[in-house]
Amino acid sequence: MERNIYNEAQKLKRELKKRIFGQNEAIDEVVDTLTRVSLVPTSENFKALFTFLGPHNSGKVYLAKLLAELSDMFEAVKVFDMAQFTDPSDEKKLIGANGSLTAFVKKHPRSVIVFDDIEKAENMIQLSILDYIKTPKEESGVDFSSCVIIFSTSLGSQYIKKRDFLSFYKKEKFKAQAKIIEAISHEKKVIYDIVENAIDPKLLSVMAQHQIVLFKTLSFDSIVKIASRSLKNAISIFEKKSSINVEFEDFKNFIKLAVLSFAPYINARRINKKLPDLIIETIGQSISKTDFIPEKIVFRAEKNALNFLEQIKDKKEFLEELFRKNETVELSWEIKKEKNSIIISIKNVAIKKLPLYISPKEKPAVRYSTTSFKEIAGQSNVKKTLKQIIHVLRHPDLVKKFDIDMPKGMLLYGPKGVGKTLLAQGFAKESGLPYIYLSGSDLFDQNLIRLAYQKAREYAPSIVFLDEIDTKGIIEGIYTTMPVEELINEIDSIASSPEEFVFTVATANSKDEINKNLLAPGRIDIFVEVPELDMEARRFFIRKILEKPNDGKIDIEKVVRYISGMSGYELQRIGKEAALYVIRNNLEYITEEILIEQINNIKYGYKLEKKRIRNLEKDLKKTAYHEAGHAVLSYLLLPDIKIEQVTIAPRSESLGFVSYSNQEYISNISKDEILGDICVLLAGRISKIKKFGPEGIDTGASADLEQATWEVYNAIATLGMDDEIGYVHTDTLNQNVSKNFFREKIEERIQRWISEATAKTKMLVDKYWDKIERVAEELIKKEIIDGAELKKIMEG
Repeated sequence: MERNIYNEAQKLKRELKKRIFGQNEAIDEVVDTLTRVSLVPTSENFKALFTFLGPHNSGKVYLAKLLAELSDMFEAVKVFDMAQFTDPSDEKKLIGANGSLTAFVKKHPRSVIVFDDIEKAENMIQLSILDYIKTPKEESGVDFSSCVIIFSTSLGSQYIKKRDFLSFYKKEKFKAQAKIIEAISHEKKVIYDIVENAIDPKLLSVMAQHQIVLFKTLSFDSIVKIASRSLKNAISIFEKKSSINVEFEDFKNFIKLAVLSFAPYINARRINKKLPDLIIETIGQSISKTDFIPEKIVFRAEKNALNFLEQIKDKKEFLEELFRKNETVELSWEIKKEKNSIIISIKNVAIKKLPLYISPKEKPAVRYSTTSFKEIAGQSNVKKTLKQIIHVLRHPDLVKKFDIDMPKGMLLYGPKGVGKTLLAQGFAKESGLPYIYLSGSDLFDQNLIRLAYQKAREYAPSIVFLDEIDTKGIIEGIYTTMPVEELINEIDSIASSPEEFVFTVATANSKDEINKNLLAPGRIDIFVEVPELDMEARRFFIRKILEKPNDGKIDIEKVVRYISGMSGYELQRIGKEAALYVIRNNLEYITEEILIEQINNIKYGYKLEKKRIRNLEKDLKKTAYHEAGHAVLSYLLLPDIKIEQVTIAPRSESLGFVSYSNQEYISNISKDEILGDICVLLAGRISKIKKFGPEGIDTGASADLEQATWEVYNAIATLGMDDEIGYVHTDTLNQNVSKNFFREKIEERIQRWISEATAKTKMLVDKYWDKIERVAEELIKKEIIDGAELKKIMEG
């Protein structure tokens, strides 16, 4: 009796393996379990309960249908698409007196019942199904004792696709299954705006206690076998109906090439349907093109096409690369007539980039960057660092050599408008990896972050790009940065395998605003600072502007000095604003004057209408001497700080100013430099008083005096620069001990510093008065002079 059962089991396995390719382990496990429960029935209310885990189109439902077809144990199979049961009211459609499940089991008590994509059903329905199949016949009126129950799901597929996990599964089957069940327990779904577990914990617990069967992603060879079978069936029908013989030279390699042409989206269901359609359609086109009904049609692959096939050493790796890069394999066909036959040949094979379409509703979407480092202005040091990180990601053997884990994440941080987002896109392009982009409100959606990493694992190795993670929003009435719990969970669960890693690239304006747990070792722990745009970057933007119509007289280096300190956003505006100015004023081209005016508009505000200024001539003259005093003393006392321009053109943010080129990084500032700066700040008022007497004392110097007083206090109280107080940080004492420490002494020393600076400033103003007057006259005449003109006056 037992020998007959085992014989039947072996026969069933052989038949199943003839029809289902690439799932031998799953077939063995299912048949062995059914054999065991036939010999030793369980105490459960059903014959057996399976959970089929695996990606879509891997044969889960097909195996269930074949079991019912090929085994004498069963008389029928019923597949329920659980995506149709997303509302608690749908329960009546399934169970109860008139439910479809109830009616089917009563009619077919020995059956295979499949709940396909169980995770898509509403959780109350999941629990109702579980209770129903476990309820004895005496209570429910339905006998499940001879039924096999199958729950199928694609959850956890990201693990099944990993080579290291499959190796682990062979060695430690039950530990590996526990890992997948744990991963599934964290999966979520949204039904009617309610976030809930993808599979209810109670049902998941029962699934874990019974038989779990893994279905691997079908290999390329398995899909070729499926394609061969479906094509042979289609050709057989075609030959009978058309009386035309169809032959294939080197059928196996021809089919491989045909299957590759469906990349990067190759799956069994698609190939099974589309490949026969492709071949039959090609036959129809060949007959139409030659206007000839042949006796025979011959398909062949030419030498070039076969050579392409031979060069692919690892089909799985090749297809994964196509998938990541959004590329396909394009076949070049040739059709020709020979006697009573038509020869259809695959002449050549090429790899072609597919157009990338992202639906506005598709979130998260996989993208492929088209921005290389060459197209990004400046930031040569940052690019060098990013290339080094790419080198590490491409050479995991170097990481292993030093016995450290693969890096999991990188933060690009720096002020707005310096190119962080572009550099991250360039990183994706240079690394050759697809990326998933999230920003703004996306970062506050924990479910979306989970889905982003889930999709990234499908495309691994890949990048998750989180733009501006220091963005703030309101959560439960509190204005705060993004929550990081789910993000930390996802990063911690990333595989260390170099073939399957997911690298996180984040950007932020400030590193200090980011949760420290997220920046801990083993998470986002590579930090790259992106500084203000350098001169190289500024030249890049100006050259772009000069591609527009201009008079050919624009001094690039001069304009580059004017745009120091401007962000990338502002630099992008300059060319557009200048072009619009030319169009509005019916001019022919951009000039240097127009360009500098737009720069000043963006940096300092638009010019005020002069008719709005009371006592215009007098005020402009006062402003000219004020700014001339600043400029001349700055030139004398602070020679390392280059002056960009001096202007008295009244603007929304100032009636006049001296602007400096901040292209050089200034680190430590000496006491002499601070004293010099204080004199420069006082020079505006002192120059006005020398020219206009008591009238020169007006509100125009308020900001200068505020800044000068603050610098004096800072030098004395916090920088230890005062000779009498010495190297004491008095602010620490004032804040932590008593506000009375050094109070009178500091006041006395501030007055002393200001008095000495005032005396020195008056002396210098008197000494260089001719220079100040010359600069003021030029300003009254021209409104603006640049650094080069100031230098000529000072050296004249």
